[in-house]
Amino acid sequence: MPETPLARAAKLFLLRPEDDAARLRLYEVLSGAELVLPLQGEAEPGSEDVTPETVEAGGVPHVVAHDSVAAFAGGAPRPTATLSGLALSQMLDGQGVGLALHLEGMADPLLVAPESLDWLARNLAGGPSRVEARPLALHPPKGLPAGLLTALDRRLAQGEGLATAAWLAAVDWSDGSRGHLLAFVGARPGAEEPLAAGINAAVALSGSDGVRLDVTFLDEGDPVLERIARVALRFDMVDPMEPPTGPPRLR
Repeated sequence: MPETPLARAAKLFLLRPEDDAARLRLYEVLSGAELVLPLQGEAEPGSEDVTPETVEAGGVPHVVAHDSVAAFAGGAPRPTATLSGLALSQMLDGQGVGLALHLEGMADPLLVAPESLDWLARNLAGGPSRVEARPLALHPPKGLPAGLLTALDRRLAQGEGLATAAWLAAVDWSDGSRGHLLAFVGARPGAEEPLAAGINAAVALSGSDGVRLDVTFLDEGDPVLERIARVALRFDMVDPMEPPTGPPRLR
């Protein structure tokens, strides 16, 4: 089983626990990762309430989570739930409950303290904000930190199947400010909010202070797309393995 991005980020953090960049990268990857939670039992018919398994560590309860369904391969079938790291941190916010992460290639779980989960939930609680400025000029992207570009690439890979493509360009705005614009093309119905929230998390947790990255959503035939395509960096997001069907999975 290939090592997951979350496992790689965790190993880097364990090698450099005092490195703020390694810590932020772990939080960023965790916020967007899909975690598999073993449950104490099946939900009642018609109910969405589930109870995840927990373990005690240092006298503190920790929810058990895995970074891959492969952890359950070959065993007896058991009930599980899949939840993004951000959604789980928001669910546990203020409850004094940590996270015991079982990661591919690591013998022992990574313990994430309750206060770390609270910080993650509250740091991203506001989500992306809406702006009314109009783009006046578009340019090739320039000057974005390498760490942010890596985080964006990872987030867009997680969003495969939720849009056709994304275009990244530098932009001059009508309010006199400058920044960058990420334009999603052909987003599936209902995918706009999770895509925007994922990009917001990538920027907020990349350690790139002062970077402005706005998000917009365009149809395939939008006239402005031709202008963007002349200068922008394209990220393909079509899932090569499976055509999208049904509602998008929230990440």
